[in-house]
Amino acid sequence: MLAKLFRCSDCDGSLGYLSRPKNFLEKRVLPLFLLRPVRCGGCYRRTYRSVFIDVKARPEPGTTRAAAA
Repeated sequence: MLAKLFRCSDCDGSLGYLSRPKNFLEKRVLPLFLLRPVRCGGCYRRTYRSVFIDVKARPEPGTTRAAAA
């Protein structure tokens, strides 16, 4: 098994989501180093992690808890 589990270095949370690439560096350069932007689901800190780290897909904007209530 190559995929490792996500672990936030700030809050030690284990739930991570893919984050949208925001600039040229994140869109074109990070993939060359096998990195991608990831956001912690607990503290919302955004970091760069290896593509081999297991994270969830980014949730769709309409699927929040407020929309379900």
